Amino acid sequence: MLSKEAVKAKKKYKKLGGLIALLVVEPWKPKMWKVKAQRFNFDYVISLNPKSKGHKKEKLTLGGMETWKVTAPNSDPDKILLFFHGGAYQVGSAKGYYPMLTHMARETGFTIYVPNYRLAPENYYPAQVEDGVTAYEALINDFGYSPDQIAIGGDSAGGNMSLVTFLKLKELGKTTPSAIICISPWADPAATGDTYTREVAEKDLLIGAIFKRMWDEYDLNGFGGYFVKKEDLDENNPYICPIRGDYTDCPPVMIQVGGDELLLSDSRTLKAALDRDGVDNEYKEWEGLWHVFQIEAKLPESIESFKLFGDFLNKHIKVKV
Repeated sequence: MLSKEAVKAKKKYKKLGGLIALLVVEPWKPKMWKVKAQRFNFDYVISLNPKSKGHKKEKLTLGGMETWKVTAPNSDPDKILLFFHGGAYQVGSAKGYYPMLTHMARETGFTIYVPNYRLAPENYYPAQVEDGVTAYEALINDFGYSPDQIAIGGDSAGGNMSLVTFLKLKELGKTTPSAIICISPWADPAATGDTYTREVAEKDLLIGAIFKRMWDEYDLNGFGGYFVKKEDLDENNPYICPIRGDYTDCPPVMIQVGGDELLLSDSRTLKAALDRDGVDNEYKEWEGLWHVFQIEAKLPESIESFKLFGDFLNKHIKVKV
């Protein structure tokens, strides 16, 4: 049963989803005024959420990217989470996600780095893959952390970025992080899964209205065109659709996803790929909750979600240097 706070929040996020849908841009033909309006609206709304007590932020540069370092009073300086924000690779920022991540820092006890990676349409694929690898390597080469101290993670597009960063590091023969966490990962931008339906879109408060508009006005079944050029959009490319990746030798992964969201099949298919490749993984579906409900960070369900991530991360990131 949903908490009374979650029931109330559903009304808020239904309105937000409708507003986002009004500003949606056509893939490959974006109007920049709409993109900028969408970015402002998204960041403004989510940044209004309350922050955890005693939080701190520090602005710095990580691999050339403006980055926010987020800590709580109990954050361990030797346990690092490199977190990639969501937003379909077109919106979102460290500033917008700051309130949510103050709560995640408190409940996990980690020090969190949030880079402002390059966004589309100014920067199409593979810019995001490149930025993921650059940020991770900067933590090691410039900040002196070891891979044993580092987990990577993200929500939605940030979940995609976490997965493709691992796949690219593996391809390059680099030492990979010690754990990965994914919140509602956008692992199937080609939208091939069985939850991309109108029935599920009616339940998905945040992105359901956007998908209905994509279907009705643009005859498209996914957001992939928001960050990949038409000629490059290949559902079998694991650096675009990480459900197609080879996860042999992948570190432990935790996936959490809402039960009422279009991207549910992304997580289910990703879990199947991890199981196939023998990856240690933990998986949770939150019945009745929407895409990245953790943005509403003070919900009882969100706090529990962060605690579960904390248990997972602290199980796999134990080394102090």
